[in-house]
Amino acid sequence: NTKLRVAILGAETWSDEYRKRIEEEMGVKTFDIIGMTETGGVGLGIDCEERAGIHVWEDHYIVEIVDPETGEVLPDNEEGEMVITTLTREGLPLIRYRTRDITKIVSREPCACGRTHLRVDRIKGRCDDMLKVKGVNFYPSQIEAILMRYKGLSPYYQIVLETIKGKDEIIIIAEKIQEGLSEKEMEQLDLELYDFLGFRCKIQIVPEGTIQRVPGKAIRVIDKRKRT
Repeated sequence: NTKLRVAILGAETWSDEYRKRIEEEMGVKTFDIIGMTETGGVGLGIDCEERAGIHVWEDHYIVEIVDPETGEVLPDNEEGEMVITTLTREGLPLIRYRTRDITKIVSREPCACGRTHLRVDRIKGRCDDMLKVKGVNFYPSQIEAILMRYKGLSPYYQIVLETIKGKDEIIIIAEKIQEGLSEKEMEQLDLELYDFLGFRCKIQIVPEGTIQRVPGKAIRVIDKRKRT
């Protein structure tokens, strides 16, 4: 029952499935805006109604995508770390600033909306967000994308990593909405996570409000693994 028509959202990685949930439940059109304090705050780029990538304001910024390990510039459509050079900042100009954000250049061609700036993909995560369990690399946002397909789950979840009997294990804690998931939906969720990860993980469905709300960015990962 909101009178809002448009929501411009940023600051935290949010999956396409989470975006769909927000739009359906709030009845708003969402736009993904990117930016950071170092580059002057939000306003580095924003997507349009075509949903074909985030338009970067090239009159203010040069964007490159590099290999996070080597720093080598990557070709378009290859995923890597976004590097920013500012063109109009005077107090604190940046030259090839490494953002740690993972994305890719999806197009340099004019968009159907009429804008001509290059477009980058929505931010997938940060270099230091990537998790590795049992040889599998993944981002929390990829787990979120699976969870948000289920209407019986709320957007609040945590990925707990533990060492059990000498092996790394994943426990996914997700809050339910009202009745939560049916037995069939639980089986389907378990299968989807297995198909994505390649191994079984434990799923805990908890009552709404169980996961602590904290100011600022949500705590999605709790790593309890024993380090040797």
